[in-house]
Amino acid sequence: MSARGDQLVEVHGLDQLASGSLRLAENIGRGAGDAFEQVASSAASVVRSVVPKLSGSLAGSVVVDLDRSTGTALVGMGGEGVPYAGWIEFGGGRAPGRPYLPQGRYLTPTALDASRDLEAVGEGVAKSEIRRMQWERPK
Repeated sequence: MSARGDQLVEVHGLDQLASGSLRLAENIGRGAGDAFEQVASSAASVVRSVVPKLSGSLAGSVVVDLDRSTGTALVGMGGEGVPYAGWIEFGGGRAPGRPYLPQGRYLTPTALDASRDLEAVGEGVAKSEIRRMQWERPK
């Protein structure tokens, strides 16, 4: 009702707005997941190329894990058969000659650099999906 109390206001299209908004969010999530996976895979390739290689096990342990439900892309290294991955990345401990670097040497700096790319591709996907969204007409 208006301030004078004699006029009614009708709103049309709320159902279409709600369903369209959900569809848009799903489209952005799907597109961002694909883009995030590409950025993470690229970062993993960089890490594989720069880590020290004696046997190749460390480079082979670099993996990408994408969780589409949360929109996270992780790059990690190490695991079974590569217990020295943390020491290679950060150093420290009892072994001489490799000082501790809390910022890491290979994986951590590369992942931090990739975070800027993740932000840019996420924003790009959102803008692209918003531009091409076809909204249902109000009923």
